[in-house]
Amino acid sequence: MNSRDHNLLQKIKDNAFYVALGIGLLAVLAVVGVYTAQRDGDQLASNDVDLNRASDYSAITTEEQRVEETNGKTANQAGTEKRTTVTTTEKITTEEKTEEKTTEADTEEQEKTEEQQQIPVTADAGELNFTSEKTINWPVNGEVILPYSMETTVYFKTLDQYQCNPGMLIAAGNGTTVKNAFLGKVTKVTSDNLYGNMVTLYIGNDYSIVYGQLDTIYVKEGDFVKAGESIGTIGNPTDSFAEEGSHLFFQMLQGEEAIDPLLFIE
Repeated sequence: MNSRDHNLLQKIKDNAFYVALGIGLLAVLAVVGVYTAQRDGDQLASNDVDLNRASDYSAITTEEQRVEETNGKTANQAGTEKRTTVTTTEKITTEEKTEEKTTEADTEEQEKTEEQQQIPVTADAGELNFTSEKTINWPVNGEVILPYSMETTVYFKTLDQYQCNPGMLIAAGNGTTVKNAFLGKVTKVTSDNLYGNMVTLYIGNDYSIVYGQLDTIYVKEGDFVKAGESIGTIGNPTDSFAEEGSHLFFQMLQGEEAIDPLLFIE
C-alpha cells in the first residue's frame, strides 16, 4: 500500500462517524418516503371507494326518489280516480233523487188534477154545484136560429142537409161579448173546423157548458168564471155555417152526453 492509499483510509477512518450519520439519514428519508407514498396510495384508494359509495348512494337515492315519485303519481291517480268515482256515484245518486222527485211531483200533480175533477169543486167564487133543478142565464141576446136536436134531425142551410144538432145556435153579431151562463171552471180552450174557437167550463156535478164560434177569448184553462163574466167575443162563422151567419154555438153536457140547454135557461 502506498502513502496515497494510506492517507485515504486514514481520512475515511477519521470521518467514519459522519459517513455513518449520512447513511442513517438517507435510510430515514427512504423510510419516510416509502411511508408517505403508501399513505397517499391508501388515501387515493379510500377516496375512490368513497366516490364509488357516493355514486352508488346517489344512484340508490335517485332510484328511491323515482320510485317515490312513481308511487306518488300512482297514489294521486288512484285518488283522482276514486274522487271521480265518488263524484260519478254522487251525480248518479243526485240524478236518481231528482228523477224520484220529478216522478213524485208528477204524481202529486196528477193527484191534484184528479182531485180538482172530483165533484163538487170549490173556488173562491163559490162551490161548483150545478144540479138539474137550477137554471142558467142567456149567454147572448139573440134568436135561436138552429135548436138543439138529438132525437130528430134539423136542416143545416150551409151543409144543405138534415142532421142532428148537439147544441143550439144563437144569432149574435160579430164582436158581440159572450157572458158566462153559470159559475164554472175553464177546463178546455180548443179549436176545430166545425165550431171554431171553443171554451168549455165545468159547472159541477158532472155538468159542463161549451161556447163555440168565438173570436177573442178572455179566459184560460184553470180560471174560475162567475156567472155574467165575459168569456170572449163572437167571431166569423166557420165554413160549415157560413149561410147561418154570425152566431154563438152553445152546448150543455152531462158527462159526455149532450143535453138541451133550453131546459135550464130562464
